[in-house]
Amino acid sequence: MRIVSHVFRRCVARDSFDATIAFYEELQTTACLRRFIAVEAGVEVAVVGRFVLLTGDDGALDSLREVESILTVDSLDGAGAWLEELGAQVVKPLHRSAGGGRNLVARHPDGLVVEYYESSSTTPSVGNRAGDA
Repeated sequence: MRIVSHVFRRCVARDSFDATIAFYEELQTTACLRRFIAVEAGVEVAVVGRFVLLTGDDGALDSLREVESILTVDSLDGAGAWLEELGAQVVKPLHRSAGGGRNLVARHPDGLVVEYYESSSTTPSVGNRAGDA
């Protein structure tokens, strides 16, 4: 598993979502790359540079607030076991993500909670995947 990129994840109040997007666009001198509604999760998502911004009802955001960072990796095969060997705790096992690809969530020994994400362009369509029973 090699880290390809990283982003910060922030949950934002619905009434300040557009202003927050504008702030991070100005801060990084970049436009919002992608904005969509993740129906399954009940949240709206905006990707602005190195920030993934989320908004929605408090109930929908509650389960998402704990993750502070997203690490995009080249492969998640065997990642859960490897992270546990390093002392991390897998809190959400490997699964297909709503936006395509696969992800898992782990709490590092220092308490940082990270979503590990593998893009669908590198995700195998068949065969064994780490975390499959």
